[in-house]
Amino acid sequence: MIAVVVIIVLATLALGGLGVMASAPSWPLPADTLAAYGGYALALVAAMGVLILLVMLAHQQRLQQRALTRSLELQQAQQRGLETTQLMERFVHQAELLLERESLDPNKRSVLRCLSIDALRGNTGRGDPNYHRLARLFEWLAQEAEAAGQDPVRQRLMEPVLRQYAEIADQLCHVGEADPTRLEPFLRFQPQARPEAERTEA
Repeated sequence: MIAVVVIIVLATLALGGLGVMASAPSWPLPADTLAAYGGYALALVAAMGVLILLVMLAHQQRLQQRALTRSLELQQAQQRGLETTQLMERFVHQAELLLERESLDPNKRSVLRCLSIDALRGNTGRGDPNYHRLARLFEWLAQEAEAAGQDPVRQRLMEPVLRQYAEIADQLCHVGEADPTRLEPFLRFQPQARPEAERTEA
């Protein structure tokens, strides 16, 4: 803005000088010529003041617009953060309910235990509906995570949950209830599988 004001002032001075030179005044100046030059100078100063005022108003408007845009972006980020937090709470609640249920296998306790044993032994899901529900729930969250790929706020809020349930997502893939490509947002946080001999010893 300062550069624009300086340009306006210099342009006004140049215009005034050109106007005086174009009139080819004779010295000494008569009173009516002085009066005309005075009116001309006042007109130039008034025009310069109006231009500077318009520049300042436009600059202030731009500042206000930027502030409003930043405020709206912050509000939107907060809203997305709140929605994502609620989404994570919903997922964790549903996942824990399913993991705490009893499996169809009476020799095993919770779904979590059944899933870990079946994944370790390379068994299939054997039609356990809890496995199926878990897989669909995980796929749903994986889709939400993919949709949030360009939103750093949502990514930051989702990452702890994805990391926390990465091993279970991997187990669902091992028992054939989920496709690894569909659970990629979880699996990228899953460390490499241990060697088969080590898993068998465990």
